[in-house]
Amino acid sequence: MAIICLEGASAVGKTTTSNELARMGNTYIVPEVNLLFERPKFEKNTWYLERQVDRWQIAQEKQSEYDLVILDGDIFQPLSYNWCFDFKLYEQSLDLIYNFYQKEINTGNMMFPDKYFYLYTDINNLKKRKENDRARKRRNFEAHLDILEPHRRYYEALNQIEQQFVHLIEAKNIENNAKIIKDNLPSSTPYRDSEGVLDRIKNWLMKNKP
Repeated sequence: MAIICLEGASAVGKTTTSNELARMGNTYIVPEVNLLFERPKFEKNTWYLERQVDRWQIAQEKQSEYDLVILDGDIFQPLSYNWCFDFKLYEQSLDLIYNFYQKEINTGNMMFPDKYFYLYTDINNLKKRKENDRARKRRNFEAHLDILEPHRRYYEALNQIEQQFVHLIEAKNIENNAKIIKDNLPSSTPYRDSEGVLDRIKNWLMKNKP
């Protein structure tokens, strides 16, 4: 069955939308890294990347048991996130991230999901939703607001890189998000050349500034 990924800004409603989809049917949710794993005190610069591989492995294992598997957050997130900060925020260059993912794809340890669903709304809505959600701390929330435009532009560009790869959804409410996703799930698992997609993403990132 399909493995999809929900992406979008912090507080846009990825997790609550995922939970609504799970309520509607036989769905498994793979949480984001920071909810699944405890960060070590002294982490190497590929620790976060390695945990994304673990998330993909979980998704694949659950694929045979569930009608739908949702990645709550992109397993290739280090590409978009670091690009939004011009690869100056962490000690993770584009070459380091690319080489890591290329090796993992080549060895069959991970690949791109069947489809992305990108949720978006305006900055005022995000702030309100953050204020109303006391259950989560949302680290670096203000920094995430600063990259709203380039982050969305990256996922829009994925549709140029791979046709109909990303479905953008204006996140008005959770029920509507879930209905749109349910109505636009891939009917079959599409063949996707993950290595080729990764190469085209790298080329786009090199040619475009955030």
